[in-house]
Amino acid sequence: MSPTCLFVINGLGMGNSTRCHAVMEDLAQAGWRVHVLTSGNGLAYFKDKDCVVSLTPAEALFYSGTNGDVSGWSTLKSIRSLAAIARVKRAQLAALLDRIRPEVAVVDSEYALAPLRRRRIPIVALNTSEMVVTEYLRRQPRPAGIRSHFWFVEFADYLFHKHFCNLVLSPFPLRTPTRHPKFRRIGLIARQAVAERVAQEGGKPFPAPRQLRRVVFMLSGSVHASHIPLERSTMPFHIDVVGRPGESRPNVTYHGRLMNNVDLLMQADALVINGGYSAISEAFLLRKPVFVIPVPGHAEQFVNARLASDLGLGFVATETDVLDQLLRMYEQDRWIGLKPMPAAFELNGAREAADILLSLPGLASSPATAR
Repeated sequence: MSPTCLFVINGLGMGNSTRCHAVMEDLAQAGWRVHVLTSGNGLAYFKDKDCVVSLTPAEALFYSGTNGDVSGWSTLKSIRSLAAIARVKRAQLAALLDRIRPEVAVVDSEYALAPLRRRRIPIVALNTSEMVVTEYLRRQPRPAGIRSHFWFVEFADYLFHKHFCNLVLSPFPLRTPTRHPKFRRIGLIARQAVAERVAQEGGKPFPAPRQLRRVVFMLSGSVHASHIPLERSTMPFHIDVVGRPGESRPNVTYHGRLMNNVDLLMQADALVINGGYSAISEAFLLRKPVFVIPVPGHAEQFVNARLASDLGLGFVATETDVLDQLLRMYEQDRWIGLKPMPAAFELNGAREAADILLSLPGLASSPATAR
C-alpha cells in the first residue's frame, strides 16, 4: 500500500506552499499519497494541484504589527488570540489524522503539533529558523527594529523545532554546517516548473543595467506586501507587478494574485521581490539581478535580503528607494555595489528533501517508494 504523507502548511504567504509543492511532486512521482492541511493563500494555491489527494482548510495563525510592519512585541501580546486559534487547529488536525492515518507529517511554519506527537507520527519540518539564527547572530550591524521579532519569533521558532520535531530540513544556498544535529542542511527549494524551465532554456546571462527591458515586481502574497509608488514613476523599461492589483498603463502591467508566474519570471531581466525565502530561492536559481525589499521589522526577511546581497545576487532596497536605485543604476549602466557571486549554489533541495523522506525507517523498503 502506498505510504501516506500529510503536509501541514502555514498559508499566510505563498512561499510555504510553493516550496512544499516542489517536494510533494517528487513524493507523488514515487507513489506516495499526499494530503494537505492549510489556510489562506495555501488553499487557493493547492486547489488544482494533481499531486494532492485531499485539501483540508485550517484556521490561520498570524504575525501582529502596524502599517504593514511586523512586531515581535505585538505578536507576543496577541498570545491569547493565537492560543485560541491553536486549539481549533489542533482539533482540525486530530480529525484529519483519524481519517487519513499518515505514516509521516511534513510541517512548514505550523505549530499545533500535539495530535501528531500523541500518535507518534514522525514530524519532519521544512524550516529556515536555524539558518536565520546563525546568519542574524553573525551579522553587524543589525537594525534595532528587528530585534523583538528575532528573539520572540525567529529564535523561539528555532527552539520549538529543535525540541518538538524529529528532523528539520534547513535549505541554504551553500553547503555549511548546522547549529544542531537535528537540523539537516539541504539545497534551496524551487518550484519544479521553474527548475525545469531553467534547465530547458538555460539562464539568461547577468545583464548590464541598460539591457533591462522587463522587470518583474513579485510582491508577497501576504498582507505584508510592499506598496511601491509605481503610479508616480516612469521607467525606461516595462514593469510587471505580481501579487497586488492596480490600474495597468503602457509601461506597467498589474497581474494581481497570480498562481502561475513562471512565464513572467523567465521573461524578466531583473526582479524586485519581498524577502520571503521561497522568492529568494527562485531568484538564486534564475540568477537574475534582484532587489530585495524586506518587510520592516521582520528578522528573517532582513537576513534573506542580506544573504542575496552578500552572495552577489543583488541589492537590499526599501519600498521608497527601490525605483531610485533601479533608475540610478540604469542611467550609470553599472550595478553599483554588486558583490562577487560564488561559482555555484546548492539548488536541489526539493529532491534532497524528498529523498530524505523516502528513506525514513519503515518507509524506505516500501515498493511504492521505488524511483
